[in-house]
Amino acid sequence: MLGTFSPESEEIEGADGGPLRLDRYPARRSHSIGPVVLVHGFRAWKRWGFLPLLASRLAAEGFDAVAFSASGSGIADDSGAFAEPQRFRRNTYAQELGDLDRVVTWAIARNSRSRRASLVGHSRGGTLSILHAASDPRIACVAALAPQSRVGMWKETEIAAWERGEDVAIYDFRTRSSLPLGPDLWRDYAVHREDRYDVLRAAAALGRPLLLVHGARDRVVSPEHARILAERASPDLTELLILEGAGHSFQAGDTIRRTPPQLLEMIGSVTAWMRRMCGRDADGG
Repeated sequence: MLGTFSPESEEIEGADGGPLRLDRYPARRSHSIGPVVLVHGFRAWKRWGFLPLLASRLAAEGFDAVAFSASGSGIADDSGAFAEPQRFRRNTYAQELGDLDRVVTWAIARNSRSRRASLVGHSRGGTLSILHAASDPRIACVAALAPQSRVGMWKETEIAAWERGEDVAIYDFRTRSSLPLGPDLWRDYAVHREDRYDVLRAAAALGRPLLLVHGARDRVVSPEHARILAERASPDLTELLILEGAGHSFQAGDTIRRTPPQLLEMIGSVTAWMRRMCGRDADGG
C-alpha cells in the first residue's frame, strides 16, 4: 500500500470571507519542481478518498502539493463532517473558482523556484480546473480525473425549485445526511453559462498539457465526458486514459482502506505524466 505523509495545515481567507483550509505536502526532494494544487469534487474535502495518497506521491516526486477544502464545502475539520451547512448552502461555481485562484496564488508565493502551478482535479474539481486554467496563464498543466464536460448538470425538479427561490435538499451518502443548497448557485450559472462556464470552450482554448483520466465503469460521470473534452482540446497537448475496471473514485471510496490496482494505476499514471509534462515547465520557461 502507498504511504501518506503528514501535511502542514494552513488557513487563508476564502472567497466567501470565511476560512479556507489547506494541507501542504512539501516536496520530499532537495529541489522542488513546483507547486501542484489538488481540487476535490462535490461534497468532498481536502482529505477525501485518494487525495492524501496522490498528494503524498506527488510530494515524493518533488512537487509541493497543496490540497484544500473549498470554502463552500461545508466541511470545517478533518472528520469530514458538514459542520458549516450555511457555507454549503451559499456555495456557487464562482466562489469555488475564486477559492482556487486564491490557493494558486498562495502556493506560487511559497515556492521559490516556480512562477507557475499545476492542477489536479477530481470530478467537479477536474471540470473547474479546466475552467480556471483556460483564463490563468500561471497554470502549467492540468490533470482532470473523471471530469464533467459541462457544469449545471442538475435535475429538472432541482432547477425548478431554485428558479422559485427555494433551497434544494442534497443527500450525502457518506454522512447519511441532507444539506440545503440555495438558489445562488443556479443564479450564478444561469448568468454565465454561455461564457464563464462553457467547459468545452475552455478545453479548446486551454493551450497547455491536459491529461484526462476516467474509469471505464464510472456510473456517476460517464467516460464519454472525457472523450468529448479530448475531442475539443488540442490533440498535440492532450492525453486520454480510460482505465478498465475503474469507477468514479478509481475504487478508492470515501476513505482509503486498501489500494486496488485501478487506484494504483491512476496514481502512477498521473504522477508520471506530471513529471513529464508539468515538471519541465515549472519555472515558466
